[in-house]
Amino acid sequence: MKEKWESYPSSIRLLAIAAVIFSTGMACIWPLVTIYIHDFLGKPLTVAGFLLLLNQGAFLVGSLVGGMLFDRWGKMRTILLSSAGIILMSVCLGLTHDFTIYTILFLLNGLFYGTLSPVINALAVVLWPEGGRKGINMIYVALNAGVAAGAALGGVLASVSFAWTFFGNAFAQIIVLAMFAFILPQHVKAMAAEKAKSGGERAQAVGELVGRSAPVKPAKKVAWGALIMLCAGLLISWIVYVQWTTVLSAYMQSLGISLRQYSFLWTINGGLILFGQPLIAWVIRRFARTLKAQMLLGSYVFVLSMLILSQTTSYAGFVAAMFVMTLGEMLVWPAVPAVAAEFTPEGQEGFIQGLVSGTGSAGRMLGPLLGAFIFQNFQAQGLLYIMAGLALLSVVFFAFHSSFQKRSHRVPVQTAEKL
Repeated sequence: MKEKWESYPSSIRLLAIAAVIFSTGMACIWPLVTIYIHDFLGKPLTVAGFLLLLNQGAFLVGSLVGGMLFDRWGKMRTILLSSAGIILMSVCLGLTHDFTIYTILFLLNGLFYGTLSPVINALAVVLWPEGGRKGINMIYVALNAGVAAGAALGGVLASVSFAWTFFGNAFAQIIVLAMFAFILPQHVKAMAAEKAKSGGERAQAVGELVGRSAPVKPAKKVAWGALIMLCAGLLISWIVYVQWTTVLSAYMQSLGISLRQYSFLWTINGGLILFGQPLIAWVIRRFARTLKAQMLLGSYVFVLSMLILSQTTSYAGFVAAMFVMTLGEMLVWPAVPAVAAEFTPEGQEGFIQGLVSGTGSAGRMLGPLLGAFIFQNFQAQGLLYIMAGLALLSVVFFAFHSSFQKRSHRVPVQTAEKL
């Protein structure tokens, strides 16, 4: 494990640590939002659900804006603005007891989180372009490690006061901001100096992270056809996946499965993501040597998970389906941004990663509404078969995205210096 960790560049290891802390702070809040709105602010569950929907919409907008700011306004400036916004909103959320003010702050919090979210993946692409899926997969695992830690920490903080969950998040984001503002630039400067000595072509592009060199413009246009197909597959995959957190949780309770048992499924999910990396690495080596094959295999695994659920009402069946679904998640979620990075023109890393991140948010918005509608009209069996069919449709989009792909050489083009 130590040897594998040390095989990554120091900048990627540092970015992964920042991602863990970032996700830990975020997870202090998210699992408890519905409970806070319902129990503490005294609002119906439908209001809480609608507010979460609006928050995901704000996250989507933030992802697109953050990606564009990352490319055009300056990477460190975008990080500073986003992190400062999250910290301010979190502190204010902990201090307010007024629902109207809480709603406004919660939406702004989603906007700033959305702005910062694609930056982490985009930095992985910029700092280690030759890393491919390895760098983005490292960030994916780090974010999930933070979710596991933050969910546990949030429960402890909430037992003292709900306000402390927001303050805990603010404290975590202060640490992340300090890492980005002071530590990461030192690594970037060192990388730029080393590459400059050896005549490395990416010295100037990397140095731009700290505002010391010229930004770049794409040598060729974005392969929009490939990107649209890729995002369509991701959107559908998220619609299928999010049924676990919405309709299926209610369905399980109707079968007499307790909330504690349901929560344990997510313990399985997090544990497999953290400790199942050797297993998923073996699966990739054996069955999915390319990123395209990895996405296709993951989508087929999503189909299998839904079909397992359609044939069982026992808790053991749900455990098996969650295990299978998590394997699909581990294949698809890191692969899509890595594929997008392959045909991203240099200088548009933030925009493309922001679009990918926003697509996931759109899936999390549409999934609960679509799932609830299908469940009401076709019951659980119909929902599961339709979701299996949608997962197969994502296979089609992932399979044909490369038909639209126009590979381009990532050549930096000099422009005026941007401070």
